Amino acid sequence: MTPHQFSYQGIFDLERNHHEDILNRKPLKHLLKDRKIRFVNPKGRFDYCYFGDFYFSSGNVMMLITNDLFYTRYHRPDQMSNTFWSTVPVIFAGVETSFKDDDGNEIFTYDYCDFGRYRLMVQYLSFDEPCLMADNHSIPLSWAKEHGGFRKSGTTLYDLKKEMFEIFNPWEIWRLNQFDDPQEREKAHNALKEPIFVDELPAPNKRWSRTYTDIDKVMDDDAVLVYFRSSFKETIPDENGELFEQYAYYIDNYPSVEVKQEYEMVVDNENYQQLLYELMLKAHRTPEKCFVLCDFFENIVIFDKCRKIFAQYFMPMIENYIQNIVLPKWIMEELIKEAV
Repeated sequence: MTPHQFSYQGIFDLERNHHEDILNRKPLKHLLKDRKIRFVNPKGRFDYCYFGDFYFSSGNVMMLITNDLFYTRYHRPDQMSNTFWSTVPVIFAGVETSFKDDDGNEIFTYDYCDFGRYRLMVQYLSFDEPCLMADNHSIPLSWAKEHGGFRKSGTTLYDLKKEMFEIFNPWEIWRLNQFDDPQEREKAHNALKEPIFVDELPAPNKRWSRTYTDIDKVMDDDAVLVYFRSSFKETIPDENGELFEQYAYYIDNYPSVEVKQEYEMVVDNENYQQLLYELMLKAHRTPEKCFVLCDFFENIVIFDKCRKIFAQYFMPMIENYIQNIVLPKWIMEELIKEAV
């Protein structure tokens, strides 16, 4: 039997058929008739998006595509690692049905509704509309509306596990019984406003300082020191006047503390913008690391009129809330002046 287009399997199949278009950020919400998709975010709250704003990972996990500051700390590099979009694992929690209960509340799949003396889950089966699912039959919502009405009384989104952000099985939240048990009814009702987890939620990526005046204070064991150097070696005399060759390093403030990891940006024909773009992309791909940029103002001899130009090279970092690059303070000050 072909799954209903608004069921989890139907949405999963639709995503697979339009996967490349989704990754290319084409507008696709019309393919699901502009219905809202509900999900549980990494902070354990309900949120909403539309078809085209997510894809399913290899573990069948719903991956939200976003550049919203609220979510960027939960970015997990996945299938869009060549872009500045953040991809965030969330838990699929139903689709809008276009029905409302007797009190005007929107109904989503995986909601429970009280109909008569029963509390039944809403789901799409083979009917053209969502149904209340009983043990051995189902009741279309339009029929229930005409025969006594119904009220939203809970959701199946309780007893959730953190591992659902890694591997998702819809059957874990698809409960078919009619909820005669008072304790189960209470759990379902309590999950109406906010999902309920049985263990801790995923930890966000670490938050670092955005700028520094003293580079030593932002260097730690996880920090990667970033700097510019020349693409060719220059001939330089040593203390005894003997000549030797070495690269020119454009560094004003190499740390006095131990540096365990370095990332060189090789300057060739003043390709600063491209180098910084690649740095931002690398940082976005590895959100668990902190990248500290050495100051270069004096060594590259940036005139005051060029400060603004250099600062603007970092706009993708600001626009996409990349939070693991620490900049010399003057760069951020230039960006703030531009914003004002």
